Amino acid sequence: MRDGVTLSGDVYRPSEGEPRSTVLIRTPYCKDDPAHANTWINVLRAVECGWVVVVQDVRGRFRSEGQFVPFVNEADDGVDTIQWVREQSWSDGNVGMVGGSYVGLSQWLAAARNPEGLIGIVPAVTADDVHSGWLYEDDNVVLGFLAHWVSVLLASSGIDEESRPRIAALERNVAEGRIRTFHQLLEEAGDFAPYLQDWRDRSRSLVDPELAGRVEVPAFVIGGWFDIFLPGTVASFVRREAAGTRNAHDRLLIGPWAHGLMGGWFPARSFGPASSFDSLDPTSLQLGWLEEVRDGRNHSKHPVTVFSMGADEWRCFSSWPPEGAERVQLRLRPSNTEDPTAIMAALTASSVDSPVPTIGGRTFFPGYKVGANSGPRLLEALHAHKDVHAFVSEPLDDDIEIMGTVICRFTVTAVGPTPVVVKLATLDSTGAPELLCEGSSYSRTGDGNAESISVNLGSTSVRVAKGMRLCAYLATSDFPRLEDGPRTSLNVCAEEGPVLELDVLGLG
Repeated sequence: MRDGVTLSGDVYRPSEGEPRSTVLIRTPYCKDDPAHANTWINVLRAVECGWVVVVQDVRGRFRSEGQFVPFVNEADDGVDTIQWVREQSWSDGNVGMVGGSYVGLSQWLAAARNPEGLIGIVPAVTADDVHSGWLYEDDNVVLGFLAHWVSVLLASSGIDEESRPRIAALERNVAEGRIRTFHQLLEEAGDFAPYLQDWRDRSRSLVDPELAGRVEVPAFVIGGWFDIFLPGTVASFVRREAAGTRNAHDRLLIGPWAHGLMGGWFPARSFGPASSFDSLDPTSLQLGWLEEVRDGRNHSKHPVTVFSMGADEWRCFSSWPPEGAERVQLRLRPSNTEDPTAIMAALTASSVDSPVPTIGGRTFFPGYKVGANSGPRLLEALHAHKDVHAFVSEPLDDDIEIMGTVICRFTVTAVGPTPVVVKLATLDSTGAPELLCEGSSYSRTGDGNAESISVNLGSTSVRVAKGMRLCAYLATSDFPRLEDGPRTSLNVCAEEGPVLELDVLGLG
């Protein structure tokens, strides 16, 4: 690297022949692990297809020198690695990058420098905005992900034997829900992970929040409807249009997947064999796209491919949200009364010692590789919590497809600042509530006056059948997905909402 640090990588290439184009994978999760190296493409198949593959440990991880500080060095190191690849006798000068999660973010960071020779990136299940995509949801700390991720990083670091019991204790405390706030995480792990302080104090400045809009090379963005990074994944694709850097070869692919689970099945729900990432032949899919970009071949007229849940089929569009989608409003009423003006729902969080438990959704807890806690779980258990209130729609008059961003708006009064969490579920004819999407915001005034709250629940794609209803669950906590911070009583003005704003196809 430019500062003299040496990074270690494995080079897989044909034993002879002319120079080849290169796929670069830069990972903090051990290049020597075959399972990880082959997560997004099959390395040997790529070589058989005529590509060189370079799998590199990022700075300070495993066989690479230096100190690992998340996010900080990936731009410079990525640019320097691309330059090194281009200088090798086996390289034809063309480099594409692939990989998911942190490996995906490392692509955005390097690509923002627009290095010579980088033909395209395939960032998967990731977000380019560290503050709102990785660390926070509105002002709420995404603790379940952060605490588990940090414990995984530390457990796989070269720590001394004396410190190993503390790291093991940290892992147990995270897994068993004993770390409830960011402050507790900082106290237990801060001396091993000093970057945690920056995550709290400098999270907005660690990475340019408009990063994707400055990337000029084509991007094939891949995400999952139940992935922790879904909102940031969609935002990174959409903001390129707003920034004027959208490339004709840009693509967006979203399936019914969670972080670490790309099979299209969950303990409570299967979307069928065709929903899996493997069914799309990811190696051919990504290499084919890189070759299309490299060779200047015609690009797809339908660059957006999403899996429509409920219909359980893939749909292709020219944009996201799709052209023809109508923005509609759907008013909800309290689930325990037919008269929407009859009550003022009170979320009495201040009188409840324990937070509302996370059930399914965009989560990243122990067991995430088998979807043990993520995805479209049933939410009946929420009805037992007195600090959760449900608001339902009328039965739908026709089949509809929700295709785009879901917003929930309502008016509240609170006696102090407090998180505001919304989970949206579909209700079938039996009334079983299956989680669809979720989000959170924050009531900031806390002076007892009416305050309008808008909660972004992210994007989704689902067919909802005639006669089904939608149900929004409102609460002031969602642990361990979100930090269990200060909570207070919150009154939801039922006579003024809530209102769902949806992008809808197929209105009757």
